Amino acid sequence: MGANKAAAPGDTAPENVSKDPKLLPIEQHRINKKIARPVFAGVCSAQGWKTGKAVTEAEFLAAVQKFKSAPMSGARKESEAKK
Repeated sequence: MGANKAAAPGDTAPENVSKDPKLLPIEQHRINKKIARPVFAGVCSAQGWKTGKAVTEAEFLAAVQKFKSAPMSGARKESEAKK
């Protein structure tokens, strides 16, 4: 009658997260690598990542490094006053 199976004890992953063990939600990478919340928020904003996005560890760490090494003032542009 019932095709309903009880969920496995560790099976609480959201539906939009891949089952591939190499991909983890960005929030899990933040916890595993002890990334501060403000840095994490900046990385997510810069990359256009939303909650639950699944990426590889290498991709996550590359994004964090890129964010941390970016200039604080943003990209250098020619001043509008000098044009």
